[in-house]
Amino acid sequence: MKNENVPNEALFPIGVVMEMTGLTARQIRYYEEKGLITPMRSRANRRIYSLNDVKQCIEIRKLLELGFNIAGVEKVLQMKSHNEL
Repeated sequence: MKNENVPNEALFPIGVVMEMTGLTARQIRYYEEKGLITPMRSRANRRIYSLNDVKQCIEIRKLLELGFNIAGVEKVLQMKSHNEL
């Protein structure tokens, strides 16, 4: 049986996400503060990230490397979510 919700399931603690994305914990938390990612919370109130969160972090990192600022990244992500790109 194939589970189509796997990309949205909270699976990874922040340390694993750091390894997968090459980002620091501070960068990841900043993206959350800006509303660019929305990790789930465990019962102990720890952030737990999905595959989609990891992909979003990688995309944010790439856009920043291309010279976009956070406002530009936010606009690109909004446009993508509305299929405007």
